[in-house]
Amino acid sequence: MLKITRDKTKLGEVPFVTFTVQRSPRDKTICGNHELDYQSLQKSFRFHGDVCALPVAQAFEETCRFAKSMGIWTIWIDDSDRLFDMTQSQ
Repeated sequence: MLKITRDKTKLGEVPFVTFTVQRSPRDKTICGNHELDYQSLQKSFRFHGDVCALPVAQAFEETCRFAKSMGIWTIWIDDSDRLFDMTQSQ
């Protein structure tokens, strides 16, 4: 089961996917994208989802699928303006 949090300080050392929520600069709709930074002694990579390409609810669903496919069970929601209502997406 996915753990979803808005409080990054509670994450500790667990790997997580960042879900960023923002207003589109084009039309001010609320959209989202995801990012994963991975580092180990052997390798590192960064993966970005499309920036502001999807409405926030759809982007969140895609983020959840992506996290599960990577075997990562924690998502941090970076949403300082509180634009994303998580209750509408569950």
